Amino acid sequence: MSSRAHLLRWLPAFLVGMCAATAAELAVGLLLYSGPGFMRSLTTVLGVEAGALGAGLWTAPSPRPDILDSLRRRWLLGLLSFLLATVFSAFWSIARIAGGSAPGQGMGLAFMAGLPLYACGGVLGGMASANVGEPAGRGTPIGAPAFLGAALGFGATGIFLPHVVAPASLLLSCLVLLSAAGLVYGSVVDARLRAFVRARRATPSGEVRVEDRHLLVTDSGGRFLLEGEHVRRWVRLGGEERPIAWDLAVLGSLAPEGDDAYRVLLVGGGASSLPAEGLPARRSVVVDVVERHGEILELADEHMGTHVSGEVAERTNVHVGNVEDVLEVLRGPYRLILVDAAAFGAVGGIRTVSRHLWDLIWSRLDRDGALAVGCFDLGDDVPDPPGGGAWTRYRRRLDEGIAALEMPIPSGETVLAVRGRAEGPLPDEMDGFVKAVEPRP
Repeated sequence: MSSRAHLLRWLPAFLVGMCAATAAELAVGLLLYSGPGFMRSLTTVLGVEAGALGAGLWTAPSPRPDILDSLRRRWLLGLLSFLLATVFSAFWSIARIAGGSAPGQGMGLAFMAGLPLYACGGVLGGMASANVGEPAGRGTPIGAPAFLGAALGFGATGIFLPHVVAPASLLLSCLVLLSAAGLVYGSVVDARLRAFVRARRATPSGEVRVEDRHLLVTDSGGRFLLEGEHVRRWVRLGGEERPIAWDLAVLGSLAPEGDDAYRVLLVGGGASSLPAEGLPARRSVVVDVVERHGEILELADEHMGTHVSGEVAERTNVHVGNVEDVLEVLRGPYRLILVDAAAFGAVGGIRTVSRHLWDLIWSRLDRDGALAVGCFDLGDDVPDPPGGGAWTRYRRRLDEGIAALEMPIPSGETVLAVRGRAEGPLPDEMDGFVKAVEPRP
């Protein structure tokens, strides 16, 4: 399922602009009608209105995870300002408490023009800040709807103001419209995909970043570690149950049984949680992790829950550098080798892995061991095992909640597994992964 842009996402800014224009024109009409010095009053009123609107826009908060809480407070300030403007306008029209005196003019200018326009500017600025970081086409239009709403507000005020008994009724209408705009904006936000970049690093092959995405309408969220635009690893956010990672599923199904010591090789495993989640229960296992960039290791350690310490850290050896160069130095044999195909996404995909690198990987595998390659969609880009063997393909579908987060992840994950020797069939299932039935030729 894919989130769609809300059909009424333009309406909140339109209504806010309409209310701002109504307050501006109403203040001009009332203050100039009862005050002396047309040009002086006109200049003062327009200057204060423009300054108040600009000041409100100036106070727009910087983009941050709690931007919607700030915007909610700004919306409440807008409602309060129009409520005060309504009350003051009613007293102005009925009791004439202010008259044409300078203090009365100043109070009218503050309550009926300055405060409402400042609040409207703050709401519009907050809405614009909330758009930062949104995927293209998902943000809420601000400028054009606000000015179109202002045009309608000017026109409607000019038509109705001479005919209403109490001008405060127009401000009361604005209060209702602002409330409606807030409700519509709430539904727009619920249907909108929220994205926030928590951290980023620069590497020789491009940017590496950690990005959180959340969609309220489906109550789904995920944290993604990306190298360029390729997902290296993802985890669920909130209380949602995380599906077991493919490498942990392979470790649980293909690792040797018993307490015998053995070694595991993770090729491209800088973002893997296998050492953190798989080694505590296997006290005789040693893992070698090969990763091209140290930045991947840093971000995964800080944000993806892969941090290891104590005796687990002592059994985890991390090697950073060109994969072929590292494997030339490492010596096997390994009872289990795991190749994360996602680690090669930023350099052209698993299809770009050289024949020499595959030969190095196969040469490090124990003859009684197993090798597995995992990623989102491997296709036929992985070469056949040497010696006439054949891959066993496992698949797992991802739910629609992750698909709705609009990341470059296909609808499922694939694992290719093979044993070092022909004896011994592979299991039919591996913690959520099911053996694929290949069609007969």
